[in-house]
Order: sequence, then C-alpha cells, then structure tokens
Amino acid sequence: DITVVFWNAPGWRPRCPSMPQCALTADRQQYENADAVLFWFKSLPHVYDKDFFPKTRPSHQRWIYYVRDCPHFTRDTDFASYGGVFNWTMSYRNDSDVLAHWGHITEAYHQLAQHPADPNRNYAKEKSKLIIWYVSHCYKYMSRFPYATELMKHIQVDVFGRCGNINKTCPRNDGRCFREHIRQYKFYLAFEDFKCVDYITEKYWDNSLKNDAVPVVLGAPRSDFERLTPPNSYIHVDDFESPEALAKYLKYLDQNDEEYNKYFAWKTQPPKNPLPSLFEGDLCELCK
Repeated sequence: DITVVFWNAPGWRPRCPSMPQCALTADRQQYENADAVLFWFKSLPHVYDKDFFPKTRPSHQRWIYYVRDCPHFTRDTDFASYGGVFNWTMSYRNDSDVLAHWGHITEAYHQLAQHPADPNRNYAKEKSKLIIWYVSHCYKYMSRFPYATELMKHIQVDVFGRCGNINKTCPRNDGRCFREHIRQYKFYLAFEDFKCVDYITEKYWDNSLKNDAVPVVLGAPRSDFERLTPPNSYIHVDDFESPEALAKYLKYLDQNDEEYNKYFAWKTQPPKNPLPSLFEGDLCELCK
C-alpha cells in the first residue's frame, strides 16, 4: 500500500478510484508513515521557512513540489532557498517527475471509444454563433489581450467572464449551462494567460475541445500542440502573420462547412502514433 499526505492541500478531495491501495489524505497525523508528501505551491512561503515543514523527515519519504501553473505565478518564490528540499516535481511540464496535465490525448480518444463520433455529422450546422471567449484574468499586460483586441477589430467576438463585454449568462458553478453556451459557437478563443512550454490548460481540453467549438489557441508553441493534442483539432495563431489574417481565415471557415468540419475529422480517425496508457489524472500518475 502507498500513502501520500497533502501537507497544504487545496480545497478539493484527493482521490484515485482505480488504485484503492493508494491512500491520498490531507491528514498530517499520517505523516510519519507516508511514502510521499505533496506540497502545493500556492501556499508555500516565498522564502524557505523550516517552521512551515515537518520537523523530521523519514529517509524513505519523498517530498514533492506540486504546481500546475506557469512560472509567472511563482515569480516571487526564492527557489534558491529551497535547494535540496524537494525530491520530485509534479507539474504540467513533460520534464517533471510526475505529470500533472490539465488534459491528455488519451482521455480524448478514450471518450470517443465509449461514444463514437458520426463521420457524417455536420458540426457547422449545429452552430448559430461565431466566436466566444471566456476570460477572467483581465491583466492588460498579458500577451493575449493585445492580440485579442486587434483580432476584434476585424471579426465579432463575444466576450464573457469578468473581462467580458456581454452580461453573464451562466452562474459560475453551472457546468451544464456553460457547456451548452459554448456549443452554440463555431470557435473558442483558448488564449492562455502566458506563453509557456507544455502549458495547455482546460481552455483547450475542457472549454473548447469537449464542447465541439474549434479551439483557436495562443500560448504553448505549435510544436507542443502537435505533440500533445489530437491532429488538426485546433487553429494556432502562430500560423498567421497577423490577427487580421486569422480573422480572414475564420470568416472563410464560417462560409465553408466542409473545411470547418475537417477540424473534427480526428474524432473518426485512429491516432497516428501509439497512445500512452490512459491518463487518469495527476493524482493517479503520482500513485503509479
């Protein structure tokens, strides 16, 4: 059996249903016998403070630094002061010891195996609106804002969330309303807060891909999308010389159902490369 203790757990319940022999707990009383201790970056001291951490450290135990956000969000941390504290890293980056992806290509194909897509489906006919963008971090210095602002000079974009220009239509905790709202649109602006390697979040995996709105992506380089996501399932802004050129292409797709539907062809085609084992979530990856 394996025991993992969350020393400063966020507000969700840690679990991995497929591995009942792996106990995930926020109970610090189990620390002494734990195989690993997970430290969530958001509530760590900016500078190492021994009083924050356990007083003793069993020799068999692994201490793990857990982060799912871009380096911008850890910019105030003095990592030099943490030298030698952690044994492993757990993050969205592919070079971390334990992967903590926001989504995974195996999940996408696993869902299709359970609910096969219709190869003759015309996705365009199901849409009544063009482009939607849900955005809640309104910092204008982020690279996505200048790009989106320029894009909106050339094409209509409906903006929702805290930074939106349209009244909110769904309560924040109403997932069904949120999904049905996005499904009305042909395109979803999956613009990340920052451009970081391997950083492909729920904006792509959950908000757009699962809701059949073609993701227009800005963030991780195109090579990361080619490596980590289903082929031709997105439109990358780096493929266009300007936001105006992107707007022109989106208008073209809006008028051409056959070309638009090609962004869903991956759903009825086998993956080009062998898939890794099913990604059940970052906590299951940790247990493995």
